[in-house]
Amino acid sequence: MSRFKRVIVIMLAYALVLCAQAQPASGVYEIISGRYTACCGFAAVPLNFTLPYSSQRFVELTVDPQGQRAQMTILGQDGHTVFRISQFGLGPGFTYSLSNGVVFADHIEFGQLPSPTPGQPQARYTVSHGASALEINGTLDLPCLGCADVPTQFQHTNVVAISLSPGPIIEGVERDGGLLRFRFTGEAPFDYFVEFSETLPASNWLSLTNFRAKIQPIEAVVTDALGNRPARYYRIRKQDCQCD
Repeated sequence: MSRFKRVIVIMLAYALVLCAQAQPASGVYEIISGRYTACCGFAAVPLNFTLPYSSQRFVELTVDPQGQRAQMTILGQDGHTVFRISQFGLGPGFTYSLSNGVVFADHIEFGQLPSPTPGQPQARYTVSHGASALEINGTLDLPCLGCADVPTQFQHTNVVAISLSPGPIIEGVERDGGLLRFRFTGEAPFDYFVEFSETLPASNWLSLTNFRAKIQPIEAVVTDALGNRPARYYRIRKQDCQCD
């Protein structure tokens, strides 16, 4: 199979995953309630935060085509920046992009192996899923050798995130010389961000281009140079343009 065909197959397979209706459904969910707690530095007084807030506003869930493994990423207000706990002292910090989740009939479990590496972050999360919402509960232990009075235990409790409206469908994939071209239809009033990654699961999506549908629907055409590079995964991120 040529590299161009591999790009198309990978892109379409991923687009189908994002649009799948089976449960649990891949897609972007908006956090509407819940609690986030950081403990136990600062004289062992927990710091409690009511969700959502600027650095924790969306959840992106990606389930593999076989429906067996999942990735969950917590995103900020911009729908792009991944929520991260900063590094303290000799601590490693932690980025909330959990991979290798095991998919069950009514929930997903994220966690480390039974014998984790000493001194490394240990996250244990359960995601219950329904027709159009997720409920997230879990804890993170983040060792910080040599640190004093900084939180080392973090918890999400009863976090509810509802599914956003389905994103656009990638259509009309074709090659034009050294370019890959596809199109999508965007409804108003939304911004559409076309992004790509060379790995999946992806912890960092890179921007390719963007479009705005302010007053009426648009028919957007996207092009990307093929070049001599690895195959890419594509996604289209939909966001309220707030352009009244």
